[in-house]
Amino acid sequence: MKVDQFLFKDDEFKYSHENIEDKNSVSFVLVFAPRQEMESQGWLKGISEKYPQADIVSCSSSGEVYLSEVLDNSVTGMAVALQKSSVEIHSMKLEDGDSSKALGERLSAGFTSTDLRHVLVFSDGWLINGVELLEGMYGALGRDVLISGGLAGDGANFSKTLVGLNGEIDEGQVVAIGFYGQQIEIGFGSHGGWDVFGDSHIVTATEGRVIKTLDGKSPLSLYKQFMGDDADGLPGAALLYPLSVVIPESESPLVRTVYSVDEVLGHLIVGQEIPVGTEIRFMKAEFDDLLNGSSQAVQKALSTLNGVPEFCLVISCIGRKLLFDRKIEEEIASTQSVLGNEVPIGGFYSYGEICPAKRGLAELHHQMLAVTLFREN
Repeated sequence: MKVDQFLFKDDEFKYSHENIEDKNSVSFVLVFAPRQEMESQGWLKGISEKYPQADIVSCSSSGEVYLSEVLDNSVTGMAVALQKSSVEIHSMKLEDGDSSKALGERLSAGFTSTDLRHVLVFSDGWLINGVELLEGMYGALGRDVLISGGLAGDGANFSKTLVGLNGEIDEGQVVAIGFYGQQIEIGFGSHGGWDVFGDSHIVTATEGRVIKTLDGKSPLSLYKQFMGDDADGLPGAALLYPLSVVIPESESPLVRTVYSVDEVLGHLIVGQEIPVGTEIRFMKAEFDDLLNGSSQAVQKALSTLNGVPEFCLVISCIGRKLLFDRKIEEEIASTQSVLGNEVPIGGFYSYGEICPAKRGLAELHHQMLAVTLFREN
């Protein structure tokens, strides 16, 4: 496996790593860019001409990861030339009356089961339910195929996200890259750094992404009691206090972000639908705990890989980016401090991170940093 990593600006390439001599050998290119750049597609012609045989998979972002930097309003890319394995790429768009689960089933049905090792998926981050998408994908793929990836972002706007395959760039779209062959190795890890506090509460009424009651009471009232003086900073201060949720018939807790609050009705608005009967506990963390979580995610990923990675994909949450603010590059720098300068590190800040917590089924995370490492043995 050989990888080029670049910035594309004013029709020119600036490389941090340029390891591919024959550009025609590139299997695919990952492009991460802000929504406005995705809509204009001004970068597409130049990248297509540089890598004429490659499929170009693109995803709108809430910030672009480039080595140890976090950029805004930049077009970043990673071109991958596989030498001992192969890929198959499929895309599908959410249609009227469609469900995210059905979309995931149809998308994954396009892959052949023989020797499929891993699926890297990029999904619309606003119109598609990431939890249901994964359910549908596993329904078609089975439980032996690993999945990682993330939901597209759009800064802190939470309104419109885009995913593309070559020139087909649109809302409601999902692109999946299937990796085949015994020579491909994937390592993965995720970590948040958040701790749970206080009593657990049961969701007793919801509507879509809105939590109407906890224990039959106003969730906003309980949330503010937990936040104390920080409640004066809502809704922005909610990034400091995500939710730990355990949905019915599930044992492992997941982190979910509170995106907004309804002061009149006393409701919480979260990033994904949460069913009635879900157990919720409030969470918080210190800056150092979150930062340590970044390096732990990389170390977990390395522990599942039998060798040195040839490129690293980092997908972290927009909530973490807003929380870290000007210190956000410390999160990515901690990743590079573990991997070293020779490994290309790229990715984006997202509306949701997809990664298995262990060697098992992938889950949708919020407020996490998820790392996927790739190499050919």
